[in-house]
Amino acid sequence: MEPSIRAAALLACGLLVAAAGCGDLTLSRNESIRALMAQNRELQDKLLAAEDRVADLEAAGAEPADRPRPPEDPFRALAIRFGGGTAAVDEDGEAGPDGLHVVLQPLDAEGDVVKRAGRLRVEALLPGNDGGEPGPFHTWTFSQGDLAQTWVDSLGVRGYVMTLRWPGGRTPAGEAMRVRARFTTLGGEGLEAERRLPLAPEP
Repeated sequence: MEPSIRAAALLACGLLVAAAGCGDLTLSRNESIRALMAQNRELQDKLLAAEDRVADLEAAGAEPADRPRPPEDPFRALAIRFGGGTAAVDEDGEAGPDGLHVVLQPLDAEGDVVKRAGRLRVEALLPGNDGGEPGPFHTWTFSQGDLAQTWVDSLGVRGYVMTLRWPGGRTPAGEAMRVRARFTTLGGEGLEAERRLPLAPEP
């Protein structure tokens, strides 16, 4: 018989004997302490084994049925859109725009603008020479920390607001370009939006 089981049996026997009035067979104080310590160690071993089993199941992708799921964030970003004011900007008065003014707004399930952290990639695309699919002109990327610095919530503007300059002074040619944004949430979800922007004032 294992020592821990024997100790537990002795403790149970001692309690029964004591209840029957046979004091000469009861455990001593030290024996009782040792028996309780043995039981405690046995229970701790079982707990550790159970925790290891749970960890193995979670690593394999399983989720215990009795574990409650965390409540879903009611303000979780489910989509993004380009807000008002998103346009090509011309600040020097010369031919061609100097860059883009972009307002990007994360939206919740109700379509309301919500402030949510994440990473952002903005792509400017120009039509092909043959009028085919647009090709990349330039891409801007923002880390979570960089993007957080662009948040604006005042004077009727709410969202990430940024002015993007063309690289190396290059100016895109043509009548319009497409601007595509991909916002990656902290949970790893990718939300996209796209808009056509005229490169010159429309008559």
